[in-house]
Amino acid sequence: MWSQSKFVYQLLILILLERQSNAIKYKFSLQNDDLVSDCPSKPSNVHNFYGLFDTSESTFTTDFVSVHFSGNFTCIWNIQPGDRIQGTFEIKRFDRGSWQPTVFNMYVRDICPALYEKEQYWYKYWLKYVINKEQVRDKCFLPGTKLFYEPFDINFQFEGQGFPLTGPHKLVFTLNAFDTSGVERETSICFEILGEFQKL
Repeated sequence: MWSQSKFVYQLLILILLERQSNAIKYKFSLQNDDLVSDCPSKPSNVHNFYGLFDTSESTFTTDFVSVHFSGNFTCIWNIQPGDRIQGTFEIKRFDRGSWQPTVFNMYVRDICPALYEKEQYWYKYWLKYVINKEQVRDKCFLPGTKLFYEPFDINFQFEGQGFPLTGPHKLVFTLNAFDTSGVERETSICFEILGEFQKL
């Protein structure tokens, strides 16, 4: 009986390792000169990337291989201390004339405590380069918070399992704020990054 249980356990470990080894690595190449685009057909209370940050003290340049960034951002979204910020990240693919959902998505009920966790994608590609992390860590996206960055290149690389990612895709980011009573704030944030996946 013990040997049978041991065999099943070893088999499960092998299946898990096989799933991990089958992860496919992708690079996401940008479609537009601008890094971010507005989410289409949204009401006026849904702000874009530039409703989240004042980017007037920063520069983006791209060679369609990577995005070169320097400068700083100032948060301008009208939220309040104590608000819970809910974040959603989705990858959609363009198929037969419309954008279709994929299995690649993430929902974070309270993104603020996780912003500077080193294993998160947003940290690896963006917040890792914030120079004044210790001063802004507890401020999340509160208006007036200024993020100072060292110059860096943004290279979007992902690992995924299951159906391969091919053709045009977009990364969709949404942020919703809730006050301490759980009531959603009037304004929210939505922006997209358009491009195409290439297998590495």
